[in-house]
Amino acid sequence: MVTPCRGSSGAAREIGTLCGEAMAYVPTVRGRRLAHEIRRIREAAGLSGEQAARLAGWDQSKISRMENARMRITSGEVMELCEIYTVTAEERTELVRLAREARRQGWWHPYRAVLKTGFTQFLGFEAEAATYRGYDAQVIPGLFQTGDYARAVLLGSRQVSSEEADRAVRVRLGRQARLTAGTSPLNVWQIVEEAALRRVVGGPAIMRAQLRRLLELGELANVSLQVLPFTAGVHAAIDGSFVLLTFDGYPDVLYLEHLMGCVYLEEPEETRRATLVFDHLRASALNTGDSANLIRDMTDSLV
Repeated sequence: MVTPCRGSSGAAREIGTLCGEAMAYVPTVRGRRLAHEIRRIREAAGLSGEQAARLAGWDQSKISRMENARMRITSGEVMELCEIYTVTAEERTELVRLAREARRQGWWHPYRAVLKTGFTQFLGFEAEAATYRGYDAQVIPGLFQTGDYARAVLLGSRQVSSEEADRAVRVRLGRQARLTAGTSPLNVWQIVEEAALRRVVGGPAIMRAQLRRLLELGELANVSLQVLPFTAGVHAAIDGSFVLLTFDGYPDVLYLEHLMGCVYLEEPEETRRATLVFDHLRASALNTGDSANLIRDMTDSLV
């Protein structure tokens, strides 16, 4: 499945405006999983969407929106469908639990009004992912950025105001909480182009602090950081950056950015290809120890 998301390009894509797009319903991974389960139990009951809607006294479009994760589903609606589809008590309990969890607000909820819909969806995926594999070619990825570096990137893009940049910085720093979460930290494998590390953003002082932050995060047990050196030449991801997220109990999601927005890919063939590309990048990149040494050398050379 391909899910497009519109927005401004590059570093400023996170920021939106108070508009219908920014406030549209954005399903979490649990919301998508619930939609899948709702469809599965209907099909297991041998009912069409039209028949299910008639039995529930709803418009058929409501069943369609539910099964395609285009609306919030209440626990009461889940119980009503379970009654119609005659599912077991155990399965009903699990579906109701899933419905309640799907409605929980993410940490980024206070910022929804100023986030692009596509990036809001990414935050939902990232918050529930078990593993994050990323490749970045132009800048140090947001998950690793210091506040000063992030602000310099955003303002340097000339697509946001100072106030909007401050909001986006708070979001980027909020994302990093999962790197050090005590119970379920995000497992991250990040590959960064040497060019991104050598590009001085915000001046030498800001860049030194940013490189030191990379070294600190790279020492975490759940973080592996590799540098793809210039000497690697042409490589498997020469076409651009990407993030591949994996989950417990949900298909992988591939996130790609481009000039006019971004796209999510979920077909197994697409995510398998991305996994293969990432494996090639890992083989071409410096190992984690040599990567850390190169970053230290870059830090010392900044004056």
